[in-house]
Amino acid sequence: MNSLMREDVEERRKLTKIIAQTSRLGNYTLGRAFEKEGLPISREQWDVLVMLWEKDGRAQQEFATFLLKNRASITSLIDNMEKNSLVTRVPNPNDKRSKLVYLTRRARDLKDQVIGIAETSILQITEGIELKDIQFAVDILRRCLENINKYHKQIIED
Repeated sequence: MNSLMREDVEERRKLTKIIAQTSRLGNYTLGRAFEKEGLPISREQWDVLVMLWEKDGRAQQEFATFLLKNRASITSLIDNMEKNSLVTRVPNPNDKRSKLVYLTRRARDLKDQVIGIAETSILQITEGIELKDIQFAVDILRRCLENINKYHKQIIED
């Protein structure tokens, strides 16, 4: 491999490394913000809550697909949310093998507080970055996701 190709690969490696670091630390930051307010909500649980606030009564598979997690991981995630009185599961009337996940009264009551905490964290994480730069970054990351899906579709479908 020539030096120009190595330099190109090195810069692209830096991108993938910073994506991973930003994801880990962003998730940690959001989780800590919830924790400081006494809320038993992780980053992944936040995603589940947002999905349920948008449309209550979803099948667990929807969360697995969105979060790119296997069934066992989603079951554990939902179990923990159920223990913290955030969700409840009921049999799916259209498919007896699955259950639908619904928000509890507690989760509905916490919506404004939780969204406020998340928005504050997001603004802190993106402080000093102009909206046009955020939109550009989103475009780049969306193209990275498209490439992952294009070249490694089997990973996403597992």
